[in-house]
Amino acid sequence: MKTSYRLTLIATILAATASTAGLFVPGLYQDSEFLITVWQGNDWVTLIVVVPALLITLYLAKKGSVKAWLIWMGLLLYLFYNYAFYLFAAAFNAVFLLYAAIFSISAFAMIYGLSALPVPRMSFQAKYLFWIAGYLLLIAFILCMVEIPPIIKFILTGEIPELIEKTDHPTNVVYALDLTIVVPLSVLGAIWLWQERKWGFILAALLLVKGITYGLVLTANSIILAITDLGGDPLLPFYAFVVLGGMGGLFLLMKNVEYHPQ
Repeated sequence: MKTSYRLTLIATILAATASTAGLFVPGLYQDSEFLITVWQGNDWVTLIVVVPALLITLYLAKKGSVKAWLIWMGLLLYLFYNYAFYLFAAAFNAVFLLYAAIFSISAFAMIYGLSALPVPRMSFQAKYLFWIAGYLLLIAFILCMVEIPPIIKFILTGEIPELIEKTDHPTNVVYALDLTIVVPLSVLGAIWLWQERKWGFILAALLLVKGITYGLVLTANSIILAITDLGGDPLLPFYAFVVLGGMGGLFLLMKNVEYHPQ
């Protein structure tokens, strides 16, 4: 746990630094106006929601709260997923090394943290499994229905997906990360939940926390883009569902987590 704790502190400080720079250093982002707005929306959520949440859960986990430990791991998953976008999709800028460090350190912190979890002394009740697993599967299904058809359309017609044109990027990092990380892990989490495996509960907790935090990013960005006349996002209701459903699922899951020190 000590290694994960120290790595998380480093990642949290770096994330606070990177998001502060993105918000307050003029001309840092070298992207289109659309993407700059998106990056800064991410920065606000990271700075005012995720960074404080990481510090709080670190403190509570160190005091012995297994529930805080699970939320802490979910926040690390957010850092890993979120800064993958900056690392692979943002135009090269002065804090590139911070993006690389946060991406890598959060991954190692999560690996160390999960490997140190006292899983044999944890127990989970089977109540509400259907609803939590259903939420994860629904998220995976909707992402597939939104992201796979434009890819198939491109294969058949050569028409570039709209999001690639709006971001002026040679590929779609959103599709890449969702279809290789979010969708497979959500399906696996749902299957393991139905099988009542302990790691199913743990994986579900991480995905629910990541859904809440990144759902906040998507919701905030959609609202900001609409206000600034850079184009609204028809998926705003889905993003709100991700946040609210994630909160409800996490509440139900945490009610059924028990830790037996001896």
